Amino acid sequence: MIEPSKCAAPAPVSAPGTSKAMKVCVIDHFDSMHLLPGHPKCGVPHGHTYKLEVVAEGPLVNGMVLDFSDLKGAMRDTLETFDHTNLNLLMSMPSCENICLEILTRLKRRLPQKLTVRVWEGDGKWAECSD
Repeated sequence: MIEPSKCAAPAPVSAPGTSKAMKVCVIDHFDSMHLLPGHPKCGVPHGHTYKLEVVAEGPLVNGMVLDFSDLKGAMRDTLETFDHTNLNLLMSMPSCENICLEILTRLKRRLPQKLTVRVWEGDGKWAECSD
């Protein structure tokens, strides 16, 4: 039997003496349709499978920036509004950039951490914004 005094000290749950922030990310997808009024190609109704990346940044608190389940839950709750809907009913110009800004605005109501949101409109095209 090992004596308690001979056991190694437990690893710290936070990096002591450091102010470096860390980042955590969750990714999900949603499908929606939209049209961009006045756009020569995208001015007709069409759909996309969007990929959403949400990055939370901050100091470690009890070993975590943010519990992944809390971040994923906030993202999924927000995406309920955007999934399988006509995005023109949510905003007048549902460009990838405006979708990104709207998602960030809604997430900030729930999460105090610094957030970065990236919305992919298919492969190879994305918009990103941070608070």
